[in-house]
Amino acid sequence: MLQDLLRRLLGPPRTAIRRLGELGEFMGQQAAFVSQKATVDYLRARAGLAWTQLFRERDFRRSLDYCRWEAYAAVLQDVAELAQIFLRREGAPEAPLPGVLADLVELALGAYPVPEHRDDWVDVVADTRRRLEAALRAPPRPVRLVGYDSARKIFPIMPIHTNLARYDREVVENNIRFLLVGVYTELERRAVVPELLEPLRAAAGLAATEGMEEET
Repeated sequence: MLQDLLRRLLGPPRTAIRRLGELGEFMGQQAAFVSQKATVDYLRARAGLAWTQLFRERDFRRSLDYCRWEAYAAVLQDVAELAQIFLRREGAPEAPLPGVLADLVELALGAYPVPEHRDDWVDVVADTRRRLEAALRAPPRPVRLVGYDSARKIFPIMPIHTNLARYDREVVENNIRFLLVGVYTELERRAVVPELLEPLRAAAGLAATEGMEEET
């Protein structure tokens, strides 16, 4: 009986992240959670009692779908940077990271049908790789600073008018940043670092070998 109570209080056990595919699943799940909190929960709070009426309006629902999908993609890029920060701090070879993580972003986006307003996610995947490559030119930045990029993309497409734009923008921004710190903490708890680093080191070694062969 006590064990059942503890299970209910603590929730389901956390699944260890041992493989890159599991890291990709984690990235997608966490991006969905953060983007949901940053959009739907915020809009519901801002609309108050009008939320139910708004949700009945076709134009609002269409705008909300657009916002949610673009928010998911934007936050997924943030989560990819968090993963890169974590792996760099754990001693992962840096060269393969942008390509590997951009591929995981592509897989996470491809897990769902492409939304009506898009033909594909090619631009998001390419931008993710550029962003991660640029991040490698400097030391990993503090996790608390990740989130500004997605907030800058998300807030302007929120389907609600507000007279407190500056204040509301800061609310959305700070909420995203706070939630992303939690994502990083969860990654630290669940990642089995030696097993995650193994394929990255293999990829780095293969790339180095291919580079030597090309030179000769």
